[in-house]
Amino acid sequence: MVKTKEQDTEIFFVRVKDPNEVRRHILQILKSILEVMQRFEKFRHIRHEKIESINKLRKLLKDTNKMMGVLKLKFPQTNLRAVVVKEAPAAKKVHHKKGKKTKQDEQKQEKAPNKELTELDKLKADLSAIEGKLRSLT
Repeated sequence: MVKTKEQDTEIFFVRVKDPNEVRRHILQILKSILEVMQRFEKFRHIRHEKIESINKLRKLLKDTNKMMGVLKLKFPQTNLRAVVVKEAPAAKKVHHKKGKKTKQDEQKQEKAPNKELTELDKLKADLSAIEGKLRSLT
């Protein structure tokens, strides 16, 4: 298939209906492409800043860890540990009816000083106090 000079010089024309509308459409597409490219450039810039920030943070962490190691070496080594002091919960007064104490009441009173009250025990004590007040009202 050898082309002749006549075939090379042959020019074809295509009729475009409403060329202004086609130009407008092409320009709108170009505008949207440019907007997408601008957003992509902003994204690349933000990504670059993020990587720089992460690298700065890593460097700071390494420096901090080195300083902590030096600081630990300069402090004297001891086997002492800090003692955590827990405040004793305030003892709540439970009003009971005057009368005979049962064996169960005596056992509860004996157990209470030996161990700290749990949340469930505290709630039970509050409930029994409220029930006692209700009985005294009725």
